[in-house]
Amino acid sequence: MQEFLKLSCVTVLLFAVPGAFVVCTDNRPDPTTAVLQCALPAVSVAAFVALLWLQFRRDRVPDLLRQFTGGFFNRDGFCFAVAPIAVDGICYIEAYFQGQRDAPCIGQIALRPSKGFFLTRADIDIIGVTIPCEPAAFGICRFAMPLPIELQGTTQSFDVGASVEYSSGKGRRLRFHDGLSLRTNTEFKDPTGKAIAIAGAFTGQIVLYSPATVKMTLPTGVADHLDEPSVVEIGTLWRLGDPHPTGQVVDPAGAADSR
Repeated sequence: MQEFLKLSCVTVLLFAVPGAFVVCTDNRPDPTTAVLQCALPAVSVAAFVALLWLQFRRDRVPDLLRQFTGGFFNRDGFCFAVAPIAVDGICYIEAYFQGQRDAPCIGQIALRPSKGFFLTRADIDIIGVTIPCEPAAFGICRFAMPLPIELQGTTQSFDVGASVEYSSGKGRRLRFHDGLSLRTNTEFKDPTGKAIAIAGAFTGQIVLYSPATVKMTLPTGVADHLDEPSVVEIGTLWRLGDPHPTGQVVDPAGAADSR
């Protein structure tokens, strides 16, 4: 929502500022132009002030996800970043996550190999995980996946989908950097994008949409199959009200709930 508001402010400025310059150069304005000479500069100033406020307002809690990952995906307030890691000869996907609001939520993340040049996908099963997130909490989820030998050491692109549920309402927003907003759900469907594409077809336009993607360099020397079902470890590293953490993020296994 914040990125949409920023875009709206920029759009208003693109039209209001040139318009204000044009009408203010008219030395003999008619009644309509006289109104615009007052209205357009006021609208321009209001949009500029709103843009500055949206851009620079301070978070009410530490944005730990941004500090530790640099960038992240955002599904309606449930934010996360993913990366592979090798531990004891097994490939794991780590998902750092943090809520934007002071309400608990349940987030779901899905990853699947993106289609390549020949419209084929790498031989990796769709990855899906459910993550309960406390209000504004920062944590890490780790889950194992088998990795075919021919894909080890390669860089692969994955489609990203997510969904989120707020059982007790969304509450108040505490962090204001949006990251990359996701529209595709865990089935990699985008109802809004589909509606835009259909509307564009009726007006003679071609509108393309596709899931957001992330590129990951996969580890080498890891198992290509797992004898036991994957165990999901979820650890909360910071909770609302805790002091700001210092140093490196701890291993999630020490504070994780095995699921």
